Amino acid sequence: MGTCGRARDPGGGRSGASTGRLASSAHPGGDGAGIETRYNLWLGAGYLCLPLIGCRTWWTKWNLLQGFEKIRAAMADFIAALKEFVNVEYETQVREVYKMWQQPLDVRVAEGKAIADVEVVQVSWDYAVLHCEENISKFREGDMLLLNRGDPGQRPRYPCVLEKERGTELVVSPNHSSGFIDLSPGKGWVLDQDVCDLRHIILGALDTLADSETQGEHILGILRGGVRPQLNASREREAVRLARHLERILGLNASQREAFVHAYATENYYLIQGPPGTGKTRVLAMIASALAGAGQRVLVTAFTHRAINNALRTIAKTTHYPHVFKVGQARYADDLVWGEGQVANYESFPYSVYDPEGGGSIVGGTCFALRTRRLDGIKFDTVIFDEAGQVTLPLAISGMLSGERYIFIGDHKQMAPVIVGEHAEEWVTRSIFETLFQHAPGTMLDITYRMNAEITAFPSQRFYEGRLHPAPEVRGRRLKLARRPRRHVDLLDPERPNIFAEMRHAERGMRAPEEARLAAELAAEALACGLSAHEIAIVAPFRAQGRLIRKYLQELVAQHDESLNDIVVDTVERIQGQEREIVIVSLTTSDPGYAAQCAEFYFQPNRLNVAITRPRVKRIVIGSPLLFQASPEKPEHRAWVEHFRALHAESDVVAISGER
Repeated sequence: MGTCGRARDPGGGRSGASTGRLASSAHPGGDGAGIETRYNLWLGAGYLCLPLIGCRTWWTKWNLLQGFEKIRAAMADFIAALKEFVNVEYETQVREVYKMWQQPLDVRVAEGKAIADVEVVQVSWDYAVLHCEENISKFREGDMLLLNRGDPGQRPRYPCVLEKERGTELVVSPNHSSGFIDLSPGKGWVLDQDVCDLRHIILGALDTLADSETQGEHILGILRGGVRPQLNASREREAVRLARHLERILGLNASQREAFVHAYATENYYLIQGPPGTGKTRVLAMIASALAGAGQRVLVTAFTHRAINNALRTIAKTTHYPHVFKVGQARYADDLVWGEGQVANYESFPYSVYDPEGGGSIVGGTCFALRTRRLDGIKFDTVIFDEAGQVTLPLAISGMLSGERYIFIGDHKQMAPVIVGEHAEEWVTRSIFETLFQHAPGTMLDITYRMNAEITAFPSQRFYEGRLHPAPEVRGRRLKLARRPRRHVDLLDPERPNIFAEMRHAERGMRAPEEARLAAELAAEALACGLSAHEIAIVAPFRAQGRLIRKYLQELVAQHDESLNDIVVDTVERIQGQEREIVIVSLTTSDPGYAAQCAEFYFQPNRLNVAITRPRVKRIVIGSPLLFQASPEKPEHRAWVEHFRALHAESDVVAISGER
């Protein structure tokens, strides 16, 4: 039994590795004094209270009962705040979508919220293949869309999900039970943004949390800092032995070994921060297979199917653990089959060959699946959250309710959750990883096996306190070209890994033709010098700029090679998790006023970090110095601009002159 204690001051420093003690802490940097104050009473005087039995005076009993009432009130306030967050997010999405539907089609298309002139090429009950002449939309795989004749409010209209997007070729699946039963091939269709109401799943999880007194206090204690990671000494010794074995077979550096040992031995939860290229998914695979090998049932979950599938594939390929499968719709499992193997997928757990009460298995599934027939009622010994930096608090709670112990693997310095609404309390918008990191940062994997020394230096100093270092085998790597470049020799020089190509254009917003042409020319020249198209990527902040770059690449195909079409050209959001030998980043904007207006999106440090950490050996950032004159209204955003100025100052600057 713990003892009562005073709450630690908010905003405390890093805790480092777990000490095995249970400590209490107020929520760091709290917003909304009312909820925070009541909740701190729970942490300081209520969460680990003395039992009523044995109290010697009625006055002591009365005080403790009053304390319990304050605990319940604080818990109710906390859950109510999260419910409001869920509702505000949905209502904001609905308002934005309906408002956009009222706009003329050309406006919707220009805003990236619709695709015009869509042809239904092929259709069956459960999918449709579509073609369009031009796609400058912001749609991503998994988005909810509405296939209609131009007026989203009128029939015929088919709610659907974007399954695959390859430029002008799209595959959608029906988002309703009747499927595409009366849809026929033909032209004249429009794809609009839509929204799907899944609130009942997350709100139901929050209700379960409120009704489950013991588990509710445990989970909320973790979320609010009242419970710290606690290690089991016996399992820690066992983990050390396992780590030595894994080190001989698979290799582990010191931080990976610490992460493995502490995650395996935790009694409640543990965090592992995985900066770019540090092998976090490989560490996840070792942890999951070791826990399952010890008889546990392990859930691997994440915000996206892609992340879950990537983790399951890595487990199967790295550890060869046999009892790995996924529960979910088959259409989200197509990348679980590869040349030499596969991970089985079942529509629901009862359809699998595994015992609902048995252990020794690794199951992949979304947090939503845990609240539906697919995984409803299935309990896990350990829940592993991958890409936890993108998981909101309500979604994380849905996953935590199904398990006893939790391992959060992610990086709050990379992509954060997408938040669309305005919220009075800032803490509700944070990811589960960022929330927990403030009081229990766990282990940071500190060796990158991706980036050479020059590529690593800037993000290490700016985002990781100088703690991220390249592995010896990658530190001095250079771009390997079959021949010397004939064009853009300075920019493609292998001995200059960190280039800022400075262009003097002005008043550019979402498109900069000068940058687009230069990016395309650089990619084409790298390809001509022997680099594979699959080792080149071009990143832009706006899809409109990406489309322009793709257009110039198409024009260069005849002069170079068809494989130019295989070069990845995409936004930051879509390239997280990927890596290439050379990455070209087009900053695009040269209108300081425009940049200031969209500072919340454009200058976000997480997005910059993702963009500049994709390359292994060569990074070329293209931009106009006028961008650095942006002066956003909020002080926080002005501080973000400084990251861009610093990137320019710390890069090898090459001035690009003349019209392109």
